[in-house]
Amino acid sequence: MSQGSPELLKMLAEIEPRKPYGTALFDALAKATISIGVEAVCLRLNLEKKVEVYLTQRSPNDTAYPGEWHCPGSVLRPTENWEDVFKRLAEREFGGRISSTRFIANANDPAEARGHFISVIYLCTLEEPTENPKGKWFPVNHLPEKTVECHRYRIIPAAVGAFVAENTSICW
Repeated sequence: MSQGSPELLKMLAEIEPRKPYGTALFDALAKATISIGVEAVCLRLNLEKKVEVYLTQRSPNDTAYPGEWHCPGSVLRPTENWEDVFKRLAEREFGGRISSTRFIANANDPAEARGHFISVIYLCTLEEPTENPKGKWFPVNHLPEKTVECHRYRIIPAAVGAFVAENTSICW
């Protein structure tokens, strides 16, 4: 089947863009398109005034980064706006309300294993600490060994830089 075959075009036309694609379709489309990932980095100061980041652990059966820790995030779907993504993340990843979001930076990763991703990084604040069993708070200087590499070296540091600039009482 060629890329422009009538059979492929007919199947693609049947996709409902407002509904989740499912893993297999998402993985296939990610190889052929540029995906916009929304990264919600939640930071806080602990009692010792040290910075912590909220991370969730991917399923051991996940097709991308199985069992690794990462900042919650999602891909922007067709017809969605940023608020839709944050609402979905609050319900599914945080188990609580995101009270504020602030754009920090973009990160372009054309060599990402799943396909070309442009990450839009937001510094977010949770309204109250969550008891979500899926996630945990970690000191930013003691991340789990199995943290997604681009989160460890690009996404979290970008958010920490903005957070530190806003909070002069931080200890390292």
